[in-house]
Amino acid sequence: LRTLQMMHETFARLTTTSLSAQLRTLVSVHVASVDQLTYEEFIRSIPNPTTLGIVNMDPLKGSAIFEMDPSVTFTIIDRLFGCSGETMKINRELTDIELSVMENIIVRILSNLRESWSAVIDLRPRLGNIETNPQFAQIVPPNDMVVLVTLETKVGEVEGMMNFCIPYITIEPIISKLSAQYWYSSIRKGGGSENFEVIKDRLETVT
Repeated sequence: LRTLQMMHETFARLTTTSLSAQLRTLVSVHVASVDQLTYEEFIRSIPNPTTLGIVNMDPLKGSAIFEMDPSVTFTIIDRLFGCSGETMKINRELTDIELSVMENIIVRILSNLRESWSAVIDLRPRLGNIETNPQFAQIVPPNDMVVLVTLETKVGEVEGMMNFCIPYITIEPIISKLSAQYWYSSIRKGGGSENFEVIKDRLETVT
């Protein structure tokens, strides 16, 4: 989980930059938590309606979900339509035009996902359809375990959440790579060449 958090902190920084430029306002995205839970628990935790992008995780098997709650969705739409983005709390399904707008936004966000995962795998995330009812987005059985990356998001003065839900079965083939990446990052953070020399000295003592 620690490695996934580090990867998605990079994703959050990239998304902060890209959304700020696109919406021409201050945007802040950061990782609030990375948790393990069942898919059913995830579905129960999000609003209905909401914005759910079904994401193909090629070359990994299966799909993930990128979810954006209504406060963030309608603020983004409001900004792109030339308004202030200081939207009221809206609780309704998206119109066809709004769905098209959000499709473009999510596609751009997913390009940041590819870059943030690049040290582990050449991920090619691809947006499939967008659902608004969580009950229609059954990517895995209810009791299957998922990893949930929760991103606190602020667009202008409006705060909300974005979630990235990845089935465990999807990332299972790269678990070992995630572990290796964590240790590599730990060494880099701890001082790089200095840490290498310490490890080298200890190995020579052992031999």
